[in-house]
Amino acid sequence: MTRDEVIAFIQEIHFGYLATVDADNTPCVRPLGIYNVYGDDVYFFTFSILPKCTEIEANPNVEVVWANLDKMSQVRLKGKAVVVEDEDMKKHFIEDNPMVTKVLPPGGEQLFRLYKIQPTKVSVAEGLVPYTEVAWYS
Repeated sequence: MTRDEVIAFIQEIHFGYLATVDADNTPCVRPLGIYNVYGDDVYFFTFSILPKCTEIEANPNVEVVWANLDKMSQVRLKGKAVVVEDEDMKKHFIEDNPMVTKVLPPGGEQLFRLYKIQPTKVSVAEGLVPYTEVAWYS
């Protein structure tokens, strides 16, 4: 797969599984809607009160896996998750994802936390194995 094919795969699957490390130094994995790619970064939002925010703050190294079991293929993306403070990017993300305003409680805008993952390694398996690395940066 090429980088563009990986992006199309991510956008088709919509939900990935985000892995973080908790305070006990054990892995935590949860499904998460992660499919926005702007430039070289992959974006997702969450609520600031959730444990994943504390975990990312303590250790920003994360991994996301998207899988298509019908095609027996998957994409794995490792990188650092960084809080996005840029108000224009937040607005752009919310405009692209109208469900954000639907899931935020009234007056709960302060709960919105946007992250970007800066990939350090992207791997693809078609037929589940073997993995091949995809060049992400040109």
